[in-house]
Amino acid sequence: MKKHALRCILGIGYVLLLTTLLLYQAGAFGERREWQIAVLGTLFLGVALAVVLMLYIRVNDQIMRQEENQSGRESVSAEDQREIQKESARQNSAVSGGSYEEIYAHFLAVMEACALSERELEVAWLLYRGYTNRQIGEALYIAETTVKKHVSHIYQKMDVQSRKEFRAKLYFDPSQCL
Repeated sequence: MKKHALRCILGIGYVLLLTTLLLYQAGAFGERREWQIAVLGTLFLGVALAVVLMLYIRVNDQIMRQEENQSGRESVSAEDQREIQKESARQNSAVSGGSYEEIYAHFLAVMEACALSERELEVAWLLYRGYTNRQIGEALYIAETTVKKHVSHIYQKMDVQSRKEFRAKLYFDPSQCL
């Protein structure tokens, strides 16, 4: 909220400085001046205008990034996230001991029958751990659209339609890959 207010203030400041610059150039302020003073005044107002514009753009970019991050988090509903966490807890407790290495070994054993490429296996592991497409892309340094393609191939090879089905298949019926 503070950034939105700051964006409004900077926008108003930009308009005021621009108006002042135009009025100054038109000679609306005071008497006739020497040309050097007019140039310096214009230069000063132009620099102030550029600074305000730069601040406005920076604040606007930060607001846009925050909104994108929030929309990315909202793409997986809270109910789905709770379901994924419950399934993850069940899976983790189902694997003897539940250590990271044992969970990963279990995952690899299950996925071996699915004939996934190395990259698809990496994506599948992060899916299994409950990552969103954006988080997977950031973790593997690949574009989100590439992640979507990998996820689609994984779903095809495992004959599932959603993350929930993917995780359930790994937990309840790990031997059924195409």
